Amino acid sequence: MILSQARAIVQTVLDPLPLADFMAAVEASRALDVPGGADHPRAMLFGEDPVRTVLGAHATHSTTLDSHSPAPTGPKPDAVRCDDPAAFRALVGRFHDNGYTVRVADVVPLSPPLQAFARALEALLHQPVTASLFWSVDRARAKVHYDENDIIAVQLSGRKRWWISTEPAGLGHGWKQPGLGETQLGTHRVVEVGPGDLLYIARGTPHTVESLSDSLHLSILFTPLTVREAVIAALDHLADTTRPLRQTALATSAGSMPGDRTEALQERIVDAVALLLDQCRSGAFVGAALQKQAARMVGALPALEGSATGPVTPATIVGHGPHAINAMLPCDGWIDWAQPGGHIHIHRGVEQGLRFIAETARFRVGDIPGEGVSDAVRVALAERFLTSGFLRIEG
Repeated sequence: MILSQARAIVQTVLDPLPLADFMAAVEASRALDVPGGADHPRAMLFGEDPVRTVLGAHATHSTTLDSHSPAPTGPKPDAVRCDDPAAFRALVGRFHDNGYTVRVADVVPLSPPLQAFARALEALLHQPVTASLFWSVDRARAKVHYDENDIIAVQLSGRKRWWISTEPAGLGHGWKQPGLGETQLGTHRVVEVGPGDLLYIARGTPHTVESLSDSLHLSILFTPLTVREAVIAALDHLADTTRPLRQTALATSAGSMPGDRTEALQERIVDAVALLLDQCRSGAFVGAALQKQAARMVGALPALEGSATGPVTPATIVGHGPHAINAMLPCDGWIDWAQPGGHIHIHRGVEQGLRFIAETARFRVGDIPGEGVSDAVRVALAERFLTSGFLRIEG
């Protein structure tokens, strides 16, 4: 998946909202609502029949059901393994009968359109994307709360009413702060959504929701790169080449930190921050740090499925796998090629060919460029990336 393809996939889901406007809202942590309708492509993100899609995952997702209710009418049922869709539907029904909305987590693998959208968004943001399905009955409600990730909510079926705070988003760090008490909605607006409608809600934005009918919606979760994470990426990059930053700060006993030891640590921290500040004045340093951060993120994604290679010749036509993205990190004498599932280390002598493979969605193996690169090397590169799942044979 090259960048233009990723942009096109995300734009199709966002229409009629321009991608640039969505990115501006993410940067400003500003909520959005985008009408669509039942015929909009995003209404099909979970298949033509979302109930059938989720019930088809009875073997993998029935034991991990979660639920919520501000006022349940009975005890929460146990999430048990279901042997068929009918048993899974009955289990969901037991949650609904007791006043619970069901959350089915980790649903990205269940739908090819959702997989494509999640991977395209990961390619644009260089951050992981997950999704959950919420299945509610008429008049089911949630308590006022905020989420620790940004949310793209896509209504699949039925209708819901959202109350969304219009105050600045809290932008939490991803852990609960002590002593905050109950979340308050404060100044807010009300948005009613139906099939194909989309909401974007930034992390830390108080909101609540009520179903106006039986309802299913997708909650697509991500956290954009924050300034904090960018600073950490820069510090990690500096630590790779600066041994004092990797040394033990201070050895303490039983968690104690006597005053004189605190002063010594303070001095080391000040020196490290000063060095980091000096390095961060260079755009090249910051760019390299963010490139490493992107490579770590891509490599940590779930692995691609390898493709059967068959006979590969210079005339073979290959293309990117449907969920293939990558990040390249030049190193001394070799290239760190990051793709979902890990890292491949390849001699830097074929760097031009690797960039061609990364940036060309479909090509003939014999067209892989590179000074002094033979057809045997071209075939070997193609076979390596077919095995890893980045490429697939197309002709």
